[in-house]
Amino acid sequence: MALVLPVSITVRTPATSANLGPGFDSLGLALQLYNRFEVEESGNDPQRPQIEIEGALGEDLSTGADNLFFRSFALLFERRQVEIPSVRIRMSIHIPPGCGLGSSATAVVGGLVTANEWLRMRGMASPQEELLDLAVEAEAGNHPDNVAPALLGGLVATTNVEGRIHAIKTPFPNDLKAVIFTPSFPMDTVAGRKLLPASYLKADVTFNTGRVALLLTALQTGRYELIGEAMQDRLHQPYRQALFPAMPDIINAAVAAGAYGACLSGGGSSLIALTSTRFREVLQAMQSAAQAAGIQGTGMVLRADQHGARVLNTSRSRIRKEVSARNGNQFYWSPDRPGGERGARTLA
Repeated sequence: MALVLPVSITVRTPATSANLGPGFDSLGLALQLYNRFEVEESGNDPQRPQIEIEGALGEDLSTGADNLFFRSFALLFERRQVEIPSVRIRMSIHIPPGCGLGSSATAVVGGLVTANEWLRMRGMASPQEELLDLAVEAEAGNHPDNVAPALLGGLVATTNVEGRIHAIKTPFPNDLKAVIFTPSFPMDTVAGRKLLPASYLKADVTFNTGRVALLLTALQTGRYELIGEAMQDRLHQPYRQALFPAMPDIINAAVAAGAYGACLSGGGSSLIALTSTRFREVLQAMQSAAQAAGIQGTGMVLRADQHGARVLNTSRSRIRKEVSARNGNQFYWSPDRPGGERGARTLA
């Protein structure tokens, strides 16, 4: 008797907040807000996946072969020179796209982690470092500050050394939470980057490098009263303010209500405030300041995600069962186990 079961893999990937003020293109924090991806083997054309997207936040995402999750999923198979499987994909979207919370990074990392789990069952898994390199390659703009924390979790510092991405993860303090305010309008990351200057004054670069050092030290030592000064920035927020003029007022309102510091999340439009108390008061102050400027939006209070992308469920692809009527033993074999593991058990 032969029983054929399709491969089924479920992966959950966290939201991220990049930059954290001074850490332009180098710092990122994973947050406990998730997109979920379920992939199942199907009999479709491998180049034409069936994609179903759940949630109003994902209504504008592609359901074709150009879908970012599928392109990232296929990328690992292509690099390993393995045939891309036929798949059915169900995406549950809870992170608003285009709002500085790393929604696209979840698709890139989710696709690569799912593909890696698929290959792992065949003894062909790639190391995390290779997945990170591919994630940076697949991410629009090739920036590691969102994909690295989505993959690794926690607070991640990244840099490029001779063409190789180095990412160092450190746990984020559990007593701090992120208060997120997301305006009803997105901010175009490409348009925001076009506003940045081609070069910077030495004083501005020194200002930011000092604030990055201060921020990391404050988080590690519990000197949270330093976070406000440490989250100051001169490299990107002052220029992106042209797309979001009310940003300083909302940041100041968060700090006045009790937040240690606040800044633009990634390329915006979300804002992130860090605090250990008065979470709802801080969020209410941010919303009130936004409303005073004629801006509507939504808010959340989130803990840091310390784990990164996680495989929640995996089912093996094929199990062949052979029954011996003579001795009443049932033999089973799984080709997905190393060595094609065999075993026997007595039929009831």
